[in-house]
Amino acid sequence: MVNRRKLNLTTLIENISKSTDLIVKGDLSGHSFRVAFISILISYALGMRKGERIDLYFASLLHDIGVVEKERDLLFENKRRDDFDLQRHAIEGYNILKDIPTFENIALIVKDHHNPNSENLLSRIVYFSDEVDVILKNEKILDCSKIRDRMYNSYKDKAGFKDILGAFYEVTRGDAFLMIFYDMNEVKKYLDEHVEKRVINLDNKEFNKLARALAESFIDRKSKFTLTHSSNVSYTSGKLAEVFGLSEIDCETIRTAGFLHDIGKLFVPVDILEYPGKLEENSWFTMKSHVYYTYSFLNQMGLDENIVHIASSHHEFLDGSGYPFGLDKSSLSIGAQIMTVADIYSALRKKRPYRDKAFSHKEAVDLLINLANKGKVNREIVKILEKTEINIF
Repeated sequence: MVNRRKLNLTTLIENISKSTDLIVKGDLSGHSFRVAFISILISYALGMRKGERIDLYFASLLHDIGVVEKERDLLFENKRRDDFDLQRHAIEGYNILKDIPTFENIALIVKDHHNPNSENLLSRIVYFSDEVDVILKNEKILDCSKIRDRMYNSYKDKAGFKDILGAFYEVTRGDAFLMIFYDMNEVKKYLDEHVEKRVINLDNKEFNKLARALAESFIDRKSKFTLTHSSNVSYTSGKLAEVFGLSEIDCETIRTAGFLHDIGKLFVPVDILEYPGKLEENSWFTMKSHVYYTYSFLNQMGLDENIVHIASSHHEFLDGSGYPFGLDKSSLSIGAQIMTVADIYSALRKKRPYRDKAFSHKEAVDLLINLANKGKVNREIVKILEKTEINIF
């Protein structure tokens, strides 16, 4: 039997974009959404087809996905942009996106978004819109004629931007452009009203492949300490589910949830993820919130309740002492109970910023046995783990 799952790709990409904006300080946060706003305005003026417009929207939201944190704020200072090889992060963004199923067209647009000579019109639109955003947010221009003149002087001799420049003139005739631009609520309202949603339909295998790619490309690469964590949790939970005797469909669901269980960490700052000690109260609360964000993120993507429940319950305990919802045994499916054991085991088997040592299989199992004795995790699952060969990579 092959189940098919619907996925709201628009919500997925919007949330990934929001998470990258979190590490940008001050007024420049929201850069990707403003670039998308400008790009979509231009796309309508150019009479683009729906499919092209959605691809342009996605690429605008993800165009800076390859930027490393240490250069992100400086990248948005228009007087210092020449200090960087802007094409470097464009290529890195392409490398991140190109192997993710359904992201192929987006990757190609991102690849050339700092190449003014690109043959890809969508890349040139992102290039142009990116520069408009950086200029407006740095210089606080409040007159549309001034930004039109500024862009005209920069692009009047570039043949590849003639139509884009004409479209920009058309969409900046009135002050409404700037009134929306400087209000992020209005920017997102405009985008919500003018960009069609893209919902895709995948079978179990296709969806599992996408989930794995998201884990490897976005979730685990956020911190050097978690480069393989989601893959390890997926493998461990799937193995435990098989030995426990669950159906192949249930095992596939659990493996997929394993890849996605930490997607909420996209919203946790790196300095908290990599803090080399015990987190203080506020930081610990932020760290714990990643599980709620996993729940919220996956719900918004339109996934079925089973995947959402399993993925977002990996810090819940049978006695109700876990988080974020304080669920107990009566509310936790066997898949969720397996996920909790797999997550703890996989984390113990690797080094962490607060722990130099990686636990051996026996040491990790002993700790889980102790948790089982306290009524926190499923004893039967721990016994299966004790006797099962698990390859952590």
